[in-house]
Amino acid sequence: MKRTMPDGVLPLETLGRSAAPRRRGAALLGAAALATSGALAGCVGDVGGDRDGRDGPPRDSGLVDVASAGMRRMTPEQFTSSMRDLFGDPGLDLDLDSDAGEVASLLAVDKLNAAAEAIVARRASWGTPVFPCDTRGADDEACVDGFVRTFGRRAFRHTLDEAEVAMLKGQFARAREEQSFEDALLVVLKTMIQSPNVYYFVELGRDGDGGDALASGVRPLTGWERASRLSYFLWNTMPDDALLDAAESGALDTAEGVRAQAERLLSHDRARATAKRFFAEWLQLDGSNKHASLENAPKSRELYPEDSPALRAAMRAEVEALAERVLFEGDGRFETLLTTTDAYVNGPLAALYGVEGPAGDGAFAWVSLPADQRAGLFTRAAFLSVFGSVEVKSPIRRGAYILEEVLCRPLGPPPPNASDVPVKGGAVEEGGALVHRTVREDVEAKTSSETCAICHKAINPIGFAFEHYDALGRWQAQETGEDAGARDIDARGRLPAIGPDGESVEVDGGVEMSAALAASAAARACLTRHFFQTALRRVPVDQDLASVEAATPAPESGGSLRDLILDLTTSHAFLHLRKPEG
Repeated sequence: MKRTMPDGVLPLETLGRSAAPRRRGAALLGAAALATSGALAGCVGDVGGDRDGRDGPPRDSGLVDVASAGMRRMTPEQFTSSMRDLFGDPGLDLDLDSDAGEVASLLAVDKLNAAAEAIVARRASWGTPVFPCDTRGADDEACVDGFVRTFGRRAFRHTLDEAEVAMLKGQFARAREEQSFEDALLVVLKTMIQSPNVYYFVELGRDGDGGDALASGVRPLTGWERASRLSYFLWNTMPDDALLDAAESGALDTAEGVRAQAERLLSHDRARATAKRFFAEWLQLDGSNKHASLENAPKSRELYPEDSPALRAAMRAEVEALAERVLFEGDGRFETLLTTTDAYVNGPLAALYGVEGPAGDGAFAWVSLPADQRAGLFTRAAFLSVFGSVEVKSPIRRGAYILEEVLCRPLGPPPPNASDVPVKGGAVEEGGALVHRTVREDVEAKTSSETCAICHKAINPIGFAFEHYDALGRWQAQETGEDAGARDIDARGRLPAIGPDGESVEVDGGVEMSAALAASAAARACLTRHFFQTALRRVPVDQDLASVEAATPAPESGGSLRDLILDLTTSHAFLHLRKPEG
């Protein structure tokens, strides 16, 4: 199949402009979630989303169908990790454009060129043989041919055809007219690593083999393209030689062959790093356009004297270790992730949780947390700190996160007249008298208007279940204030329409909230959707629902998150593409 070549046929800065625009969809996944799509109709942003992308046949047509998608290019992290592996230089650090949109800007092109120069400048650090001869010696035609074919296969992630080989060797010949043998080879090398075939995920697909009935415009991916999808999903870097060999042999032309390689990749330590990164991103520990990262979330030094960079680092380490333990060393179940009392703590974090642990910052150990206070990821200090305010807990932030990121029910922006007065509780004037409000009471008072209640009737009851945890994640049985005595915590809450028959579920506290989410089909489907977005870097829409539903483990099945990942790699959406119109 003819491919775009790096020698100017399709410039990097224009590649992708002809691709069909990505469709936007907020389809809820799973029967329970679908049943709730209109529950908050009228909220700004239309909570529950809509279901667009119906440019294919009906879902019950029996045809393999997937949504169309735009051209993707590597993220800076993916390109850097790929170059580290390509050259065997783990210390390589590159300054790349952070915008990973379809079209590379001129800034991105300039930075990519500078990255190629930086890679060559570190030639002494390369741990992987690149040139099959001594480049300081005489001209060696076999060396040029071997370099182009061997390095090109790894860099382009496919075996080069003769036209590609001829073009690159021709570039060498032109460079050699004015430069030394070694410098001419380096010209070709820098061209290759800036090629669209490296920087972009060029997916053209292949003709179907008659095994599946395909919807119009749908094509199976080639084995090479499937190898790239697998490797960047599970390792976030280029395919290794074994995966490229599987692609070349035709093993990846079948779902069974893809699954076998996915199982191999998942057994590697690199998959552990990818999983830890996934859960850190899911919990938004690196921040978002709405809040700071875990490390930078501001807290009152007066109210939280124990807070420190070391404590924040321990919070992140705990979440990452817990995700790794459940997924790779435990039963891998969604319920375990959300309900376990296992915790990986050092001295400061153990003190925050009120349990015995190692002394000091450096030593960590696994301990069990009180079962009536902690259960899974959402009762841990990392999540609670990120979604807490400077001084007090934040039911609104915590509730909105669960609604959007755990139940996949998107919230739009607040209305233009929404109040931005901080919700802190404490003394307020009410009816001519000074009264003390708890944080819960303050939230209820400030979000009770008809406009606010459209969204907050769903947000607040979720967030109230976390009332026992302060802004740093400490457990508190009572809420105290300078102007009033201690008040017992009211942590009663409600999850909207997540029950087996679409009913709301009443909970009391974060432990019950976590158990209800663990049993929720909507929460499982939402997590699958997040994995889908990580794997394909697009939002699933209507044609993708069959792929998402097939990968979502049912509560009664005993299916693990590992099975979810493997099932996703053999889904129709992962193994196929839809040609853009025109």
